[in-house]
Amino acid sequence: MQMMKMISNILQTNTFEPILIKKALGSWFWDTNGKKYLDCESGMWCVNLGHNHPKVIDAMKNQMDEIIHRNKMFLTPITIEAAERVLKYFPNKYDRITFLNSGSEAVEFAINFAKKVTGRDRVLSLQNSYLGAFGTAKKASYTSSSNSKLKIPFQICDSNNCDCIEKFGPLLDDIFLEKTNAPACFVLEPIIVSGGIYKPCSKYIEYICKKIHECGGLIIIDEVTTGFGRAGYKFGYEYFKIIPDINVLGKALGNGYPISAIITNSSLEVKVSLPDLYYAQSHQLDPLGAAVANSVINVFEEEQVLQKSQKKIQGFNDFLKSLSYSFIKETRSYGMIFGIEIQSLKNLSSKELILKLKDKLLNEGILIGTNLGKNLLRFLPPLNIENEEIEFFKEKLTIVLNSL
Repeated sequence: MQMMKMISNILQTNTFEPILIKKALGSWFWDTNGKKYLDCESGMWCVNLGHNHPKVIDAMKNQMDEIIHRNKMFLTPITIEAAERVLKYFPNKYDRITFLNSGSEAVEFAINFAKKVTGRDRVLSLQNSYLGAFGTAKKASYTSSSNSKLKIPFQICDSNNCDCIEKFGPLLDDIFLEKTNAPACFVLEPIIVSGGIYKPCSKYIEYICKKIHECGGLIIIDEVTTGFGRAGYKFGYEYFKIIPDINVLGKALGNGYPISAIITNSSLEVKVSLPDLYYAQSHQLDPLGAAVANSVINVFEEEQVLQKSQKKIQGFNDFLKSLSYSFIKETRSYGMIFGIEIQSLKNLSSKELILKLKDKLLNEGILIGTNLGKNLLRFLPPLNIENEEIEFFKEKLTIVLNSL
């Protein structure tokens, strides 16, 4: 009752847990009663470096002493520096970037940019992808009620000798049959996270990308969640033998601060007139966000975050794969993205069981994610989670699973 009174002025866009968070540091956050919780969701999958990383916080404080915002007609030295650092960090060579605010905004920008470059309008995506909260990106996502044959099915497959192309190739051939109405772009979430934690067949994805390029379309990679080591590589598209035309960054780029980006090449920029390319958003390219992005790249490189995370990923994976309970249907993992698919137990449906497990874990001091539509418990801890914190997670999860 007290919690409901406290949040009575908050628009109920989603449900809230019955605790108030006061502070956070590293892999932990504390509520107003002083109880601490291990954050196995990294905020909203954003703090790959943990909450309030000291080097990121210092970069923010230093920038705030100079300038945090400016008119869109001006650039700042830190924005130019951050642009160079992010572009240099990428596995493939790109020479154009702009900083935006959210992942959804950046995906939408990327799609509109692809439409202007190609002069086309149709957008190809995979079923179960989540690409954005609004606009065309949302329509191309599984969360939209919009039905389209351009949301294509895919196979979950790790074999190079599969029949995925033979199975789904005719559907693609039909989509690409009308050359004059070919898609402007294919938007790929390399690991489908919100839609169930799946990696689509590499051979199939590479075939789609080949077809897109043959018809003059563009490949957009949504790295908002999978980027910056989250999927086990620097960027999720490295699971495939492809070179994207446009890359979208978000979440971990700001390690909790709202900044996103699109990365592309000048060879595409020149195909769009300046009036058509024009985009004015109040905080696009702001120096404070640039300072944060710059510091995030520095931390990843200086602290070898990606390299050091590999053993931790393997440890998490081995532990989750070892779990044997009648209500665990399957475990899935790609890098530091883990999911446990739950099925019914006795008189509890899968959804009831998921909520029960989530609540029990929260009581034990562990925050996890859930996806009731996909019957999943979800774990996306910070990449630099400490070994003793992993052991704490294992201990508490085992206690809760054994309690059923």
